[in-house]
Amino acid sequence: MGPLALLGFASLWAGLALAEVVPTFNNCAHYFYGRIQPEGFDTTNTVNICQKYEGTYHFATFYDTSSRIPVWSAYTMTEGHCTDEHSPWKVEPQLADLSEANMETEGNLLRKLKEKGTLKEKQANKEKLKEKQAIDEDYDHTHYDRGHLNPNAFQCDQHSRIATFTLTNAVPEDPCFNRVNWYELERNLKIQLTKSCLNTKNQKGTPFLVTGAVPSEKYKIPITKDDKQSNTNGDAGRVVVPSHIWTAVCCEHSDNNEKFSFAFLGMNRPDSILEPMKVTQLNKKLKDLYGNRPIEIFNDDCNEDSKKADDVLLAITKELRNTIPDWRKDPQTEENHPPGNKRPHNNNDQ
Repeated sequence: MGPLALLGFASLWAGLALAEVVPTFNNCAHYFYGRIQPEGFDTTNTVNICQKYEGTYHFATFYDTSSRIPVWSAYTMTEGHCTDEHSPWKVEPQLADLSEANMETEGNLLRKLKEKGTLKEKQANKEKLKEKQAIDEDYDHTHYDRGHLNPNAFQCDQHSRIATFTLTNAVPEDPCFNRVNWYELERNLKIQLTKSCLNTKNQKGTPFLVTGAVPSEKYKIPITKDDKQSNTNGDAGRVVVPSHIWTAVCCEHSDNNEKFSFAFLGMNRPDSILEPMKVTQLNKKLKDLYGNRPIEIFNDDCNEDSKKADDVLLAITKELRNTIPDWRKDPQTEENHPPGNKRPHNNNDQ
């Protein structure tokens, strides 16, 4: 684990959002299947974040301070009528070792720090803040969405939903991929997990999810050409655009016949075909994508060979074939079709 993982715990301020950069995930381990975090993703630049809001831990994030995007977020899905409400995006002061401990919007944080510091300190605060994390201006005018890993629509509690709007839970996503392909996957996941895990006959199960992004040094934002066209003053090439987005699902249940798991993997581009698979298959694919590092998302396969797993996965893929354009067409090679080359005009981040 990197040196930032040793940053101190933050003190709680009632009524404010707080994310803790911590040495271990002990305080938010209940968001991991079997309370065991995914293995094989560590680098010298990764840190643990327990995402906390209003005195409650809402999910866990493994964050890479060199690529300035999360590696993965681990979370559960809550039951109820969730509204897809938006909230201002926030940054994490602890990643910059700033005196403020609370997760804040960039503007609010810099105003607070401005009131406290010397002139020299005031000028340095923003540079210090963005050294190891993305800030809002990195996304402005780049035509990439701020794509949630832990989707706000999966969280029916208002505080849990607000807590997802931190840039430590977001990656640059091609807007077509985010608003069509990944959106449809999330929508159908929610329907099927509610029906097949949360609302089973005798006893409810618990859906554990881990959603991650594979970094690629080939594409970064802000993009120099786009910045010039949009008169943006942001530094070019600060935030890595992931090549792939993946998600792994495990429905934990006391009845082994009701327990199941599966996974999806897709390239971060508009013509992406979301590939359904077993979790152990995803582990193998991620091993190749992460440079031959052994990956283990869950501590076992979570009954991936069960009939229930096949049935739920079939129901999701059928819906995706009906709703995602060109599902059956083979995508072009990544070299000829980089992320973000088909971009809607409205950057309404999901």
